[in-house]
Amino acid sequence: MELVLNNIKKSFGDKIVLQDINLEVEDGEFVCILGHSGCGKSTMLNLIAGFTKPDSGDISVNRVPIGKPNQERGIVFQEHALFPWYTVFENIAFGPTVQGKSKEEVQKIAYKYLQMIGLEPFKHHYPSELSGGMKQRVGIARALAGQPKLLLMDEPFAALDVFTKETMRKELIDIWNELKTTIIFITHDIAEAVYLADRIVVMKQGVIAAEKQISMKRPRKIENSLVQELQQILIN
Repeated sequence: MELVLNNIKKSFGDKIVLQDINLEVEDGEFVCILGHSGCGKSTMLNLIAGFTKPDSGDISVNRVPIGKPNQERGIVFQEHALFPWYTVFENIAFGPTVQGKSKEEVQKIAYKYLQMIGLEPFKHHYPSELSGGMKQRVGIARALAGQPKLLLMDEPFAALDVFTKETMRKELIDIWNELKTTIIFITHDIAEAVYLADRIVVMKQGVIAAEKQISMKRPRKIENSLVQELQQILIN
């Protein structure tokens, strides 16, 4: 899966939110889009998802232009967005079900991702019975059960406490190492971006201000010098 954004511009009314955005993401790459609130990073994600269209420029996956949302691009939001009337298992099974897979296939796929997130004992629980971290695990599993080529994650751990965040980051890397799904992860947390990403794309005021390749082996310990370097890019 190759994602290409070419000369993207996006405005809302008179306000230019994104301009001159050029970005290529390779198959299996984990890219973090880093920036302060209002810098345009979530707008970029919505464009890639197909929720909205650019004013100019084009976005393509494997040289096919993105027109609207589809199953090749899974999404995990900051709020888990689970169906409250479905159990954990039913939420995970939703994607394969609407894709028209057989009952046997749906069961097999849903159970695979249920095991991957380690929530088999909570298979029949409803979202209201889960902790915040559990809900986000289910949200990730539900997105992955649709077997997307690209997983889009919009600050999915922002509302979690610091200890749960750390656990979720480790679990996400384990999942990514197993599946090698291409991931674009939105965050305003520098340490989080350094811990997760192959490459960090820094955004400021609607433009890409810098890109930083992260070559440290995983699991990682955060290097203060790298965090400080990224802080300076965001401040200056």
